[in-house]
Amino acid sequence: MAGGTERVALRGHDARTYLDSQCTQDLALLAVGEVAHALVLEPRGELVTIAAVTSLGEDHLELEVPAGTGAGTVARLERFAIRTEVTFELGEGRDASPAEELDRIRAGRPGAAELARGLVPHALAAGLLAQTVSFTKGCYPGQELVARMHARHALPPYLLRSLSSPAPVDVGDAVGDTSRDGAVTSVAHDPATGRWHALCVVHRRDAESSSVDVTTATGVVAAQLDE
Repeated sequence: MAGGTERVALRGHDARTYLDSQCTQDLALLAVGEVAHALVLEPRGELVTIAAVTSLGEDHLELEVPAGTGAGTVARLERFAIRTEVTFELGEGRDASPAEELDRIRAGRPGAAELARGLVPHALAAGLLAQTVSFTKGCYPGQELVARMHARHALPPYLLRSLSSPAPVDVGDAVGDTSRDGAVTSVAHDPATGRWHALCVVHRRDAESSSVDVTTATGVVAAQLDE
């Protein structure tokens, strides 16, 4: 189910308040039927998952997370659910169509391959960071790092960026200066334009330019970095 999603359900009297205390988004005023986008972090600030959170009732919320991250999300949320009336259930997800996978990559949304790289929220593109993080809500695990980087307008050493290339690129291809360990993590082909689109973890120095070299099996390709 690579590129698809899984579902994590939270039920119980404390479901909403507990999830609000554990993620980057303010869920206090999320009405039934509404959706908010959020991140779940490790206490040190690394990304566990990105989620679309749907309120199905005051005591029932559902997270749609990238396929392959559901079990880790449940384990992370269960870790701090002490003396809290909430249960967690990992449900079946769905596969992503090629068009949906292309949209995910072009939007810079991380999947399991990207979330496994130990990235922090400020590695995401600015628009996605603004969509998933509230900088005014109360405490949650990882907030100290997020608030510090936000206050300093700082970037981490490695960033998640999307790129487009006229020639094929593949997962694992080196991106930027090969000594900096940048790499392609997800790829999709756009049949309408003939271009290849990819997500890559790239060193911030290599991300300073609008173009970047990708070292493929057949040679070096000049690719366009998207914001």
